[in-house]
Amino acid sequence: MIVPPRWTEEELRAERDRAQELFRQERIQEPLEDYLEAFDEYQGTVEELLETTIDLSRLDDNAISVLANPALLEVFRYLAGPPISKDDLKIVSDAVLSPGRLKNNPEMVRRVIEVVRVGLDRRRFPWVAESREPTEPERSSAVLASAALMATSRVGRHAETSAKCVKRAWYVRR
Repeated sequence: MIVPPRWTEEELRAERDRAQELFRQERIQEPLEDYLEAFDEYQGTVEELLETTIDLSRLDDNAISVLANPALLEVFRYLAGPPISKDDLKIVSDAVLSPGRLKNNPEMVRRVIEVVRVGLDRRRFPWVAESREPTEPERSSAVLASAALMATSRVGRHAETSAKCVKRAWYVRR
């Protein structure tokens, strides 16, 4: 029988302090470059989606182009406020998001578009609800806000994954 380890209060406190210091170092070392790189990538993709759909006014006409492109599909999911996950979008719209299935099922495409349209962030895209073209400041703000939201989400997921790895490494070392 293996006897489980027993730590003193002092040993537990020291290990806690060490774990917190490792976390601080990891958190501080996360480069701003990751965020800026993700931001630039998403900014271009948000602009592409708006151009493809003529500022969302022709979303129905270009739905297959948007939904069949993984990068545009990701931006599409972030049009909603709050953004909708791919899994939730599939369930709520009762759809399969594979390009082949979508191309052969216009009703499924309509349901997917409708789910995001109903949840559209009206603060970022006020012109859609008002059935008009966006002003240049509105469009620029929507692109910047969407890119920032998506980049923050990506970097946040990376930080969570890194923190889990640090925790696992700490337990393995014990």
